[in-house]
Amino acid sequence: MEFKNKVSRMNLEHLKTFHYVARSGSFTQAAHILFLTQPAVSLQIQGLENSLRVSLFDRSRKKISLTSEGKILYTYTQRLFSLFDEIDHVFQDLNHLQTGSLTIAATAVMGTYYLTKILRYFNKRFPLVSFKIKMGNSQQVVDWVSNQEADIGLAGRVSNTTHVRQVFLHREPYSAVVGANSPLLHLHRPLTIDEFLHSFVVMREKGTRTRVKIEDWFKKHAEGRQQPIPLITISSLEAAKRLVANGFGATALPHLAVADEIASGMLIPISVEKFQVNADYYLTYQTNKKLSVAALQFLMLLREVSGSHLKDPDIDQMLAAIQPITG
Repeated sequence: MEFKNKVSRMNLEHLKTFHYVARSGSFTQAAHILFLTQPAVSLQIQGLENSLRVSLFDRSRKKISLTSEGKILYTYTQRLFSLFDEIDHVFQDLNHLQTGSLTIAATAVMGTYYLTKILRYFNKRFPLVSFKIKMGNSQQVVDWVSNQEADIGLAGRVSNTTHVRQVFLHREPYSAVVGANSPLLHLHRPLTIDEFLHSFVVMREKGTRTRVKIEDWFKKHAEGRQQPIPLITISSLEAAKRLVANGFGATALPHLAVADEIASGMLIPISVEKFQVNADYYLTYQTNKKLSVAALQFLMLLREVSGSHLKDPDIDQMLAAIQPITG
């Protein structure tokens, strides 16, 4: 009887607030996600703790952590809000995707240059479906999908994933480029590895997939030489392109990122000895969550665009349950 009284005193909004605090490990982040003030979040958690007569969080350390009681409640809120998602997905199905929403996580390259073109086609077919795009590095993308903060993700390969599957989607070649007025163009021959090494002025910041790919290539082909020491390290792909176009040496970027600038003559591709760099990207989805019909239709479009890619029995089974909608 006492347990029933506790349950009746619980507020669904308070449970939702608890769920987001537990998932993010932060009152501040939960407040941001829920569009609440931090004091409001604290009051809701306090009210939930009072109604259950337990402490849900250990606040004695710098970073909050769940108590044993909090961990038990979190397992239930995960199931509860997963069920709410399923209800939402069922009614999306019933409405034949007249409305709906889709959260996609992607790396900078895939989000900026690959995903935007796909979304244009998808929007023509399903104009009332809204999108939220989250961009980060590959590990962040996988974490967002794993934590159900994104429906699907487009990212590089990440090891040690939990409840997440990655299926090959796209192989992206890299292009070495210079500005239209670069003196390197007067050589009329492929650059040697040494020449490329010394002209490599602009580079993405450490930790990015582009930086890792280029450094790996230099390690393999420039044995005995030091790694390139960029004059400019930059986080923005767009800024990197502008700098090179304005005479700051050479760089190498995913071809998707420089295709428009090459077409316009703003950047010029150059040939470099033994330069062949590719990056593989993967569709990322959670294995223990039913995807919405919006997400499944998006996967169907991805399969159309990627041709023979996205060959996966689990995806085949999921897509067999829906009918393609064209427009």
